[in-house]
Amino acid sequence: MLENQTETSALHEITHLHASTLMLITQFSNGHHCPKLAHMIVNQLNRLITESELEQLPTGQQMYRQLLSHWQQVTHTLLEQRQQNPKRTQLH
Repeated sequence: MLENQTETSALHEITHLHASTLMLITQFSNGHHCPKLAHMIVNQLNRLITESELEQLPTGQQMYRQLLSHWQQVTHTLLEQRQQNPKRTQLH
């Protein structure tokens, strides 16, 4: 019984991590091209990769590793652009 509860809890956490990662990616895709947001996506993907339940699913691991590589590059590019362009005040 306790094992089923643990598995259910782990699945719930993975589902939550996946959903929140997709939400962040959607925000980024909707025009919020901010290095901090990209870094948050990288952190979420790292958490998903290290999730023990996903270690048993090689295809899931591979997919998240590919996404991680992509978002690390996006973050790096955004940080380079920020360094090349002086900060400007943004009014929302």
